[in-house]
Amino acid sequence: MKAPTLTTRSACEICGISMRRTWTDDLMDFRWRAEDGTITGIAGDVPIGAPTSTPQLLELLAEHGDMEAYSSVLVRYQLGDTLLPWEHHHRAVEPASQIAPEDVPTCHGWPMRAAPGAWICRVDHAITPAETP
Repeated sequence: MKAPTLTTRSACEICGISMRRTWTDDLMDFRWRAEDGTITGIAGDVPIGAPTSTPQLLELLAEHGDMEAYSSVLVRYQLGDTLLPWEHHHRAVEPASQIAPEDVPTCHGWPMRAAPGAWICRVDHAITPAETP
């Protein structure tokens, strides 16, 4: 089996920061991270003296009586979204696959998942080392 060739560099669709592909510890999947390892970034200019946490933002909105914005931020925060309005989750521009479909091995009737130097079965997760040149 030929070794998979995967693109490991990209950029965030929102802010353009350089990103790299990192594999999960079990090599079952990958995630994109900024070069510094972060998953969030700042979009646009941050107002001077802006709150640095969602609870601080909620307090500021309550002080100013902006209950519509307060309610909106509170609901997002209660649902687990801790991003401030000027922050975003990095989203990598997905590079096109460099693997030709005919080069992807199959196992149990399914294409295998590419991993660094190996192929992984999608059914039983067996790891098959790729051929080294």
